[in-house]
Amino acid sequence: MKVCTLTHTYPRFEGDINAPFVEHLMKHIAREDVEVSVLTAYDPAWNRTAGDHTIDLRTYRYVWPERLHILGYSRTIEGNVRFRKHVLALSPLLFLGAYRAFKRLVKEKKPDVLHAHWILPNGYIAAKVSQATGVPLLIQLHGSDIFTAEKNILFRKMARFAGSLARYIISPSPDLTQRLGKLGIDTGKIGLVPNTVEANFSTDVSDADALQLRKKLGIPEGNTVVLAMGRMVYVKGFDYLLDAFRKVAGQFHGVILVLAGGGVLFDEMKALTASLGIANRVIMPGPVMRDDVPKYFKMADIFVVPSIKHESGAVDGLPVVVPEAMAAGLPIIASNVGGIPVLVWDKQNGLLVPERNPDALASAIIELISDQGKRKEYGARSRRVIESSVNYDNVSRHFVQLYAAIIDKNLSVDSFPKFDIFIK
Repeated sequence: MKVCTLTHTYPRFEGDINAPFVEHLMKHIAREDVEVSVLTAYDPAWNRTAGDHTIDLRTYRYVWPERLHILGYSRTIEGNVRFRKHVLALSPLLFLGAYRAFKRLVKEKKPDVLHAHWILPNGYIAAKVSQATGVPLLIQLHGSDIFTAEKNILFRKMARFAGSLARYIISPSPDLTQRLGKLGIDTGKIGLVPNTVEANFSTDVSDADALQLRKKLGIPEGNTVVLAMGRMVYVKGFDYLLDAFRKVAGQFHGVILVLAGGGVLFDEMKALTASLGIANRVIMPGPVMRDDVPKYFKMADIFVVPSIKHESGAVDGLPVVVPEAMAAGLPIIASNVGGIPVLVWDKQNGLLVPERNPDALASAIIELISDQGKRKEYGARSRRVIESSVNYDNVSRHFVQLYAAIIDKNLSVDSFPKFDIFIK
């Protein structure tokens, strides 16, 4: 079986934090005896070599000079809530460049199925190629694409076209499925597959590695570590977490919050810690390289995901840090928004709280700080979910089954395999 994949974001160098989930998934699918070719947008920071990947990996260029390749790679939507001014000017060039390059790749490889990450821009482009070549299409949603599709009538029409041409669509959350349905796309051909992680995500990290990181960050010995991680953008809700932690810090002296990640709001969040009087209790190390991410989870005691739905309509889908924290065996406190409840089950492997509610967030953090047994119980259950079902091995096999179903023209979408989330 052959598959050609289109994306506009992909790790540009080893350790890059941009869309590692796309690379991990396609690499795992390739291990299932599938010939995988990936086409992604060029970026000036591109530094992949033939020896650092095992799949057919290619880039396309859409503008000259080279430095103007500035779309994708977490730069298109500022703070995850508004388009940067250059987007509309450069978008037609990206669409045209991607269409030409992807069509050439499809004609060369003669794949059995096309796989587009994000319904916009790639689902639309791949749908045009599917229409021209007759190769069936699967579209995988990631969250920001639905926010994009909702922004204006042109984007809505493009999303509807892509959805109508796709044989099947994968969504990481019921929330995104419903929002896509409101755009006029048949939800009957949308399947649920949550974002995932390697089953052995943190097993190679030792206690010594975790202790060394704690020392590097200046965390006093014996302190409880509350961890939050992600890009500093509005939908992450980190300002609500900092407000909540002010209450926690006032009650517990041996608790540290580590807020890891970089982004447009980094300086604002840093200033907020000072204005709340908790700067000495909050550590903000900035962006974390991929190889170091498991170490952060290993050294933490509680993981918090304070996501919100922004006034613009942007929402934090199902952040990849959720299954990562689960794989590391951490109890999770999270907002009850987007796709988070797909994997975080209230009072089973974590605690769900209303969004934008610092008091509820603080109470949940205090509850888990005060009950080590509950932390261990929730963390162990999270770990078993990843080991049992929500890992790249199982997800990649599911995608291969979907590819086979998509290729079978006589099979109705009602008969397509469904992904099962379970605990052994």
